[in-house]
Amino acid sequence: MRRRHKIWDFFKTLLLLGIMALGSAWLAKQNEVTLNGAYRVIDGDSLIVNGQEIRLLGIDAPEYQQNCTLKNQETYPCGKQSRTYLSKLVQRGSLECTGSEKDKYQRLLAICSVGELEINQKMVHDGWAVAFGDYEREEGEAQEKQLGVWQGGFESPSTWREQQRDAHSVSWLSQFSFW
Repeated sequence: MRRRHKIWDFFKTLLLLGIMALGSAWLAKQNEVTLNGAYRVIDGDSLIVNGQEIRLLGIDAPEYQQNCTLKNQETYPCGKQSRTYLSKLVQRGSLECTGSEKDKYQRLLAICSVGELEINQKMVHDGWAVAFGDYEREEGEAQEKQLGVWQGGFESPSTWREQQRDAHSVSWLSQFSFW
């Protein structure tokens, strides 16, 4: 008898968790925003669509001013190339971006597509962005094939941004004389 109660309690718990998961998914869907129309590419992982700034969800691309290094130690403007690649992808047709959350800068975190082509995934797959919570398989393939930034050496975009902030802080502080 006691075992039957435990099994019944287990199933009630599973049912409750299922209902909560469905409710959570429904609420997320209610906050979902889909944008399409006029756009402007900012860099390899952000753009503006109909006046709303969008950050491509699950990826991180080199910053516009960031350089990378080829195997022969020659540098190239990988940030600019990443932006150019994103521009070419979104020009293929009608752009549509869907998301439900915003980042700390109030940019919509979205997955963008042109027809059947998912832009976020393609940027990582072709090596012009790195995985940032998603698309690890695509990143591994790009790395193995030495595509995009993987054709040589590069700092992760987050490390590069941090170094730029630190350099800017030191430069700003050096303007003051303390003795």
